[in-house]
Amino acid sequence: MSEISFTIAYHMTAAERFLKYFNEEYRGSSGDNLGNEFINEFIIQTPEAIDDLENNLLKHEINDFYIKIKNFKYLCEYSEEFNRYWLLLRAISGGLKRLLDDPTQKHATDVYIYYYNYYGGRRKLKDENWFEGHRWEFLDRLAQIKTDEDLNEFILEKIETLSGYFQLYKKELAFFISELKKLNR
Repeated sequence: MSEISFTIAYHMTAAERFLKYFNEEYRGSSGDNLGNEFINEFIIQTPEAIDDLENNLLKHEINDFYIKIKNFKYLCEYSEEFNRYWLLLRAISGGLKRLLDDPTQKHATDVYIYYYNYYGGRRKLKDENWFEGHRWEFLDRLAQIKTDEDLNEFILEKIETLSGYFQLYKKELAFFISELKKLNR
């Protein structure tokens, strides 16, 4: 990509980048613009998928949420906000999913050890990024759980946190869709 193309792409909104990509990617050999079909389906189906995810959270169906949120990973490419929220939603729901496999204090200790070993132990990094901070806040709190009741409170608190971040993601996505509607006329 030339420097001029990069500068133009950099100053485009997330919806403009999304629209440009799918219109170019799905342009048929006969000149048909299949990208518009994809965009129209995205505009119609995404709110339904988001409602489904929200229902999963309301019913505390974290495993289903964790699986379904993966379908939105491709949006990370178009917006830093999508990227940040998606990473956080996936991480929190993944940790909760593991805890809910066996919601006991003993299993919570095993989950803590798994993540501690996986991430190489706790290190305080200079200018630690926001995601690392969230990860270690989750694990530091998990390490303090001493009873099944503590674990239950922790899980409910993290589901509430997950729901809060999901609402922010949902608002960002609604704005993105409204911008796509305007651009795709």
